[in-house]
Amino acid sequence: MKIAFFVNAFPMMSEAFIANSAAALIDHGHSVDIYGIGNVEPTGLSVKALVGHGLDKHTVNMRWPNSGTARFAGLPAALGTIARKNGIVSLTRLRPDIYRRSLVDLSAFYQASGFEGGGEYDILHCQFATLAESVIKHRKAGFLSGNIVVNFRGYDITETVEAVGPHVFDHVWPEAGSYIANCDYFRRKAIALGCPEDRIGVIGSGIRLENFPFSSPRLTKGEPLKFLMVGRLIERKGFHIAMRAIAQFQKQSSQRIKVDIVGNGPMREDLTSLASGLGIANAVNFHGACDHSEIASLIGQTDIFLAPSMTSAIGGQDAPVNTLKEAMAIGRPVIGTHHGGIPELVIEGETGALAKEGDVASLCEAIERLVLNRADWPALTHRARKKVESMYALDTCTDQLIRHYEKNLH
Repeated sequence: MKIAFFVNAFPMMSEAFIANSAAALIDHGHSVDIYGIGNVEPTGLSVKALVGHGLDKHTVNMRWPNSGTARFAGLPAALGTIARKNGIVSLTRLRPDIYRRSLVDLSAFYQASGFEGGGEYDILHCQFATLAESVIKHRKAGFLSGNIVVNFRGYDITETVEAVGPHVFDHVWPEAGSYIANCDYFRRKAIALGCPEDRIGVIGSGIRLENFPFSSPRLTKGEPLKFLMVGRLIERKGFHIAMRAIAQFQKQSSQRIKVDIVGNGPMREDLTSLASGLGIANAVNFHGACDHSEIASLIGQTDIFLAPSMTSAIGGQDAPVNTLKEAMAIGRPVIGTHHGGIPELVIEGETGALAKEGDVASLCEAIERLVLNRADWPALTHRARKKVESMYALDTCTDQLIRHYEKNLH
């Protein structure tokens, strides 16, 4: 199959699942082109092992100036590129009745100039539902062809719906051939919004298990209890709740602690100040953004991995967090929250511990529960590894994706 991925930009450090999926499809004999159509600056490839797949040679990141004056100045070059690739008559396809506001802000011209090879594909896979509008327009205009598959992953089915309203995707339902949610929780949300129930499946974001080899957890007597959190430093990740819970646990148990936090984001300064205010600044280490090999190494050195996701003030929610899968694969006890798709992976007492989202006391109790039951860690982590293998092994998820594509083509 000839497949096109549509993303905001590629590669992004926080979106290794896109690179993993593209590389796996190529390994299965399919071709994949990646289009960054969100006018966003790429942040880099976090899975260095995928450099050999040459994904950069099959990637086009479409950029255009932020100011209207600069966009207008660059318009002749964009039109010239469209005409060169598709013929001069193709310029007549850029019609107001198709593009509407994207013609007014000129973004349609810059996007259309970036499509390669006539834009002919078997599958047009919108990796985020917010990108479907642009893909639908370009297909209607003839700059793209193929069956549209739309993915719901997180902000598109939560924050976007909260901001725009429940009818935000009404124009998408009749146009796409099929839909994918990365967890059942988001599948149900999509159906409630109007997504055809018989055309949406659940396919998780797969991980390369060979990059996260299992090792039995161990607590060294006399050493501090080590916690790790990985993710963007934003409200939805709940790191501010976790830091308060860890500080409370330390105060109640007199246990020495060490906290590693991986990621960048707007809450970095607030979290640094919070650590000082809680009296744990000397125990907290902010690592910034790390690639997958560095994250795997940090997971291997930790005792407890925390994924304290919570619903943000703007309605953001998470599916099963990818780094949570990775920690479970490596064999480290995990704590998640009753939030979004996380309980589909973390099952209390079976594959980890769960706390109420946004609740410091509940999260502290989950830490206490896990620490008190450390004798169960070997069995717990083995069950967790098996759970990840069965649900998120990259080959399994890729096979499911290929079957979904093939069904969409029939």
